Amino acid sequence: MEYKSLILDLSSRSFETEEIPEDIIRKYIGGRGLGSYLLYRHVPGGADPLDEENCLIFTAGPASGTGLFYTPKANVSTKSPLTGIYLYSISSGILAAQMRRAGLWAIIIKGVADSPTYVQIDNQDVRFEDASTIWGFETAAAQKEMLKGADPRKVATVGIGPAGEQRIPSAAIFTDGPLYRCFGRGGAGAVMGSKNLKGMLVTGDGEISVADPESLSSIRRRMAQLLKTDLKGWADWWRAYETASDLEKMNELGILPTKNWQQGQFQGWMGIDKSTTPMGWPEKGRACGPNCPTPGCREVEVKEGPYKGARSDFEWETIYAFGSTCAIDKMEPIVAASQICDEAGVDTMTAGITIGFAMECFEKGLITSEDTDGIELRFGNDSAMITALKKLVKQEGFGKRLAMGTRRLSSEIKGSEAFAMQVKGMELGGYECRGLNGQALQFAIDNRGGCHHGYGLPARMEIFDNTRLDLKGKGEYVKKAAISRILRDSMIVCTFTPLYKEEMVSEVLTALFGKQWPLDAMEEAGLRIMAQERLFNMREGITSKDDTLPERLLKEPKPDGPTKGEVVPLEELKEDYYGALGYDLSTGNPTEEHLKKLGIET
Repeated sequence: MEYKSLILDLSSRSFETEEIPEDIIRKYIGGRGLGSYLLYRHVPGGADPLDEENCLIFTAGPASGTGLFYTPKANVSTKSPLTGIYLYSISSGILAAQMRRAGLWAIIIKGVADSPTYVQIDNQDVRFEDASTIWGFETAAAQKEMLKGADPRKVATVGIGPAGEQRIPSAAIFTDGPLYRCFGRGGAGAVMGSKNLKGMLVTGDGEISVADPESLSSIRRRMAQLLKTDLKGWADWWRAYETASDLEKMNELGILPTKNWQQGQFQGWMGIDKSTTPMGWPEKGRACGPNCPTPGCREVEVKEGPYKGARSDFEWETIYAFGSTCAIDKMEPIVAASQICDEAGVDTMTAGITIGFAMECFEKGLITSEDTDGIELRFGNDSAMITALKKLVKQEGFGKRLAMGTRRLSSEIKGSEAFAMQVKGMELGGYECRGLNGQALQFAIDNRGGCHHGYGLPARMEIFDNTRLDLKGKGEYVKKAAISRILRDSMIVCTFTPLYKEEMVSEVLTALFGKQWPLDAMEEAGLRIMAQERLFNMREGITSKDDTLPERLLKEPKPDGPTKGEVVPLEELKEDYYGALGYDLSTGNPTEEHLKKLGIET
């Protein structure tokens, strides 16, 4: 089997292919893991995220395009303009499958085009096309124009909207046109915009080789049977409303961040729960890509009121960002906000959480209507939220400050840093973690910042196994969750399905590569990828002092819910975690000995 990367230089409008050594694939698997290796190799330390020396690296994985369930995922790696450190981001769609059909495991984009450009990749042939006529187009419209009538089921589209062109630090990269799947977090869209790259088309017509197709077919049949038997309850639950199907339980447990994390319970939760809002949600879900047997995505249109005509398909994190964080207790403005973000091409999480932060600043008198262009930016004011968001995506007035993100905005508003809900510049995912020690630890130490995804979302585990307040052993707990998530992100498969437990992952990797993948080899690969990601950040000066949380979570006792009165005992958690990984306890970073043991080149 050949492992190739396609390297595009926008500055010279040239391209070449490069072999990826087999031992690198064995070490890093693909997807997120391969992206972490290639990013460290191609982007020098200290590079400005928006200068030409930064790269965009799209990666597929060994499962991409093979027909296995839950495989419509691709990864992008870059240096984040939002955080200034390592970034990976994952999107659904057909991109990774088309890359593999083109014989590619990675597409590496360097340099800066001298004028608006989009790229057409047909197998391993590349054409650089003029994008000046679509510069300024919204995300879906631009991709439709690039397709020029081609079949969207056979041609993968990738593109940015006006937010990426304006280099908004949280601009996203969107795929598959009007489906609005996206590489959402961290500002990869701004990197694309800084390169004058509007988008990319990828198509391939080659066969995807698998070492043991018979075993893979057998695994797929077994997966199908599991979804009808042991996992039927989960499958039915997921089809109901996907990630937003358990707001009632989250509210009851006190882990629903409300009013910029001042509370963990939201009195108006029923107004933003898909199961309790009379919005005419379609009964049948839509898959986020091919080979998903449990589709749960649903687009809804607002039928009346001030947001009539707004339509969008969104999940839990968008509801949290524009709903409970801003104390909005009705779904219609969230639909409208999601549509604005999708069309402009901006991350819903950073946008909504930053607006929620600004609402608290406004209510505390740290900013006034003179600062906000006359907007009464108070919690629960949906009209103000939408007005502020429109200004954000257009970079108008106060919106230009909001577009900086929570960390940069808080640095300009004296007295606000303690409740700026971000870590390393990335806004936190939607799980109130005072009383969720594993989740608190993940937010603090994750290599891309305040990420709820990267290390396995401990919140979804510790609330059920009664370990949420444990201290001892929590480092090992998060380490195991992180390895499991990293392996699936590297294969690259959907992380929500319970199909891919460790034993199943081992079988699948063995069938794909034709070489045994025992559990200890998988654990080593997960640890290697974690360390490789951290190595990129070490080069940028990240140490244990940066593995922290907003002061609100460390010093302000939780006011409600079952864990009322709790704060996060972070220092004890961090020490336990660094010890579990074998990292240096003073710096929080892997030692030279640890890196050498894992075979990581520095």
